Amino acid sequence: MTSKERVRLAFEHHEPDRVPLWYGASQALTEKICEAAGSGDEEALMQRLHIDFRRVRQDYIGPSLSGEEDGRSKNFWGVLRGGMEYGQPLSHPLAGAETLADLDRYNWPDPKWFPSKNCRAQCKKWADYSIIGGPWVVVWTDATELMGMEEYLMKMVTHPELIHALNKRVADFYWELALEFFNNCGDLLDIFFFGDDFGTQEALLISPAMWREFFKPILKRFSDLGHDFGMKTMFHSCGSVWSIIPDLIEIGMDGVNPVQPRPKGMDLASLKRDYGSRITFHGALDHQKILPFGTADEVRAEVRRVIDIMAPGGGFCLAASHDLMLADFPVENVIAMYDEAERYGRYKKR
Repeated sequence: MTSKERVRLAFEHHEPDRVPLWYGASQALTEKICEAAGSGDEEALMQRLHIDFRRVRQDYIGPSLSGEEDGRSKNFWGVLRGGMEYGQPLSHPLAGAETLADLDRYNWPDPKWFPSKNCRAQCKKWADYSIIGGPWVVVWTDATELMGMEEYLMKMVTHPELIHALNKRVADFYWELALEFFNNCGDLLDIFFFGDDFGTQEALLISPAMWREFFKPILKRFSDLGHDFGMKTMFHSCGSVWSIIPDLIEIGMDGVNPVQPRPKGMDLASLKRDYGSRITFHGALDHQKILPFGTADEVRAEVRRVIDIMAPGGGFCLAASHDLMLADFPVENVIAMYDEAERYGRYKKR
């Protein structure tokens, strides 16, 4: 069975030969694992770790995003960021915006900065794998960083028409990126993967009602687009998102990632029981304590526990419960996770 076939069956809620595996990590961690595993490059490492997915990304040809000497840099939205890994927003170009005219005066990025002309060749190279593509549609993140989180949250109440307009401007930018991407190689893509981080350890950052008003229609718009091009769609959000999983199912989302098991309401057995036949869970291997702080044996035990809960009937792909494992994760734990999942996750042996 090819990786493409394996993932397709899992997303269709059938049991393939084994649980599909996904890899997401920082470049620094990838380089460390390559060295430890004796893999010459990242593709060799993906094969060593039994990874079933490959990801293609658009290029960036816009204005230079080179960083400052102190490590700060501006992203293509014009937001100054600084700090470790992703960093944090340090400026908010649309802070103080009150009217639609204020939005019009902003120097919006150009979708033409993100061509996908090289993606088709990548897709053909990975024809036997499940290929993930599409722009990373992060309307909530980008809109709040442009305005500033506190101001944005207040204006959801005081200026809802302005927030809807801001969200639409950001979403329209990603819509143009998606159309360019999918018109170029949508016929070779298997999964349109995008998302935003709406969850905390306790609940959503906003109420489910506000989420449904301001974001659910946007996510449906993009999920429908992926389906129009014949792809499955998968939504990313860290944290406690159990309260909107029925909404994700309602708008046709096929998968949800990364399924963090420690936040409130994210008990794996409950999620599998309540929604496992209607949406594919992608992730679920605890990255908050087990992967960074456990032993390799504890990681293997957790892999077996998660597979026993989530794998029956299909609808599950195993990965760390965060889309990007960071450089300080123990290399031996990451390798143990994938080797144990490849061994134990074979349906015929369970």
